[in-house]
Amino acid sequence: MLTSLRSAAFAFAGVIALQVSAIAHEGWIADFDEAVKVAKAEKKDLFVDFTGSDWCGWCKKLDAEVFSKEEFLTAVKKDFVLVSLDYPHDEAVKAKVPNPKRNTELSEKYGIRGFPTILLMTPDGNVYGQTGYQKGGPTKYVEHVAELRTKGKKELADTMAVVEAYEKAAAGDAKLAAWDKVADALQAAGDESAVAKSLVPTVRSAFTFDADNAKGKKKRAVLVLLKTGNSDAEVVAAGKALDPKNEAGLLEMVVQGQFMAVTDDATAKDALKALDELDAFGAQKDKEIGFMLHATGATWCADHLEDLPRAKGYAQKAKDIGSTKEGMLKKIEEILAA
Repeated sequence: MLTSLRSAAFAFAGVIALQVSAIAHEGWIADFDEAVKVAKAEKKDLFVDFTGSDWCGWCKKLDAEVFSKEEFLTAVKKDFVLVSLDYPHDEAVKAKVPNPKRNTELSEKYGIRGFPTILLMTPDGNVYGQTGYQKGGPTKYVEHVAELRTKGKKELADTMAVVEAYEKAAAGDAKLAAWDKVADALQAAGDESAVAKSLVPTVRSAFTFDADNAKGKKKRAVLVLLKTGNSDAEVVAAGKALDPKNEAGLLEMVVQGQFMAVTDDATAKDALKALDELDAFGAQKDKEIGFMLHATGATWCADHLEDLPRAKGYAQKAKDIGSTKEGMLKKIEEILAA
């Protein structure tokens, strides 16, 4: 995708000159930081495509059907600066990526799990829309983006207002009450909300202002972050410290969060180790969580880690806990019968 490189000068109000070092196709900038400068100068938002140009089939399909079409480019560039962040496999293609280290930082920052992922965001990096491949060609995609923009911009404004209220609140009870509203907003946000991530830093601030959990906010922050899929090493460590023996049922939620964050064999093995440590404290408080952890562990071990004895152990525990999920129960029986 990064086959056409050029430099172009952008002037704004006669005094701002910006140099674009690289673009992917005509009209697409391949360097995120350069794109931010352009967006600020032109008072536009960013349309950021996380792509694998030389290996991702759906990326190639989206590029051929939509992103390379003048109908799409003309319409979308009215509101956005187009950014193509490439994650190729071929070394020759990698050499054409202007700042691969920065691309990696951005994929981690925004939690990119698959390709293509398209984020709509302000020049300050606040995401208000997320999408991927959509069939129907350029016209339908333009309509789709317009809907995302209208809905997302409003949601982002509402979200930032809650955060701003917290930042402006006086210290003491008023500050804590304002923080609770931010936590409420994150907890209420749907799984499809691209804006909810903007609330996470404020919720996480409880790890600092209530480090000893004297106000109960650190524990609530852990719970909210786990329930909304925003777990990481810091959240896991905090949860384990607050409920090291799962007496309050928090530790099992921490382990559930680890399971949700698994991306490869290494992180799967870490999650399974955490499950084994959790089991040492007895049955889980929430039977549904206990069932899903053991059923998932059994499936991982049977299908990916090639550890059938361990798979059968988890499967038996899941069967003993019980569930109404017929598909999972069937899988468990298959593992036990193997």
